[in-house]
Amino acid sequence: MAAAPILGPGRRLARALLLCGALVWTGGASSVHAQGANGDAAAKAKFTVMLSRFVQWPSGALAADGGPLRLCVFHNSPTVGLAFSRHTGELAAGRMVSVVSNPVAAPGTCNVVFIDASAPRHAAEAVAYPTGTAVLVVGAVDGFAVRGGMVELVNVDDALRFDVNVAALRGANLGLSSQVLKLARQLRE
Repeated sequence: MAAAPILGPGRRLARALLLCGALVWTGGASSVHAQGANGDAAAKAKFTVMLSRFVQWPSGALAADGGPLRLCVFHNSPTVGLAFSRHTGELAAGRMVSVVSNPVAAPGTCNVVFIDASAPRHAAEAVAYPTGTAVLVVGAVDGFAVRGGMVELVNVDDALRFDVNVAALRGANLGLSSQVLKLARQLRE
C-alpha cells in the first residue's frame, strides 16, 4: 500500500519524528526505548497518539462538527491508564485527543483503540469491527497483527517497534503514510 504522505514531503514526516526525539524516540525513528514499566507505558501512549497523526481517514470517519479524536484504551494497569491520559487535549488529525479508559459500552464511537497486554484476554476479541469501519486498532499483545489487528507494538531488545497488518488497514478504509510504513519492522498482507 503506497499511500501518499499526509504531511507532504517525506522530510516533513522525518522532521516531526525527530522533534519527538527529545521525548521518547531514540536509536532511530523506528524504535522507542522503554525503560521500566513507566517508560514502556509512556512509549506506547506516545507512539499511539503520534501514529494517529499519520492516519489517512476516509471522509466522514471523523465527526463533522470538529469533535475530538476519541482514543479508547483497554488495559488493566494504572500505569498504562495514566500514561495515555496525559495525552488528553493534544492534537491529532487536526482534533483534540479525548482518552477513554476501558469503555463499558462497545467502543463504536472510538476513532483509535489501543489494547494493552494487561487488558483482560477477551478485550481483543470484543473489539471486533465490521469491514469498512474506520477505526484504527493498535495492540501491544503478542501476535496481534497476525490475528487481524492493524498495528502491533513489539518490544525488541528493549526498543518498541511496530508491525503493520496492511490488509486490516485496507479493510477499515484507513491508510498510513508511506513514510510511516517504511519504518515498520514488518508489513503483513
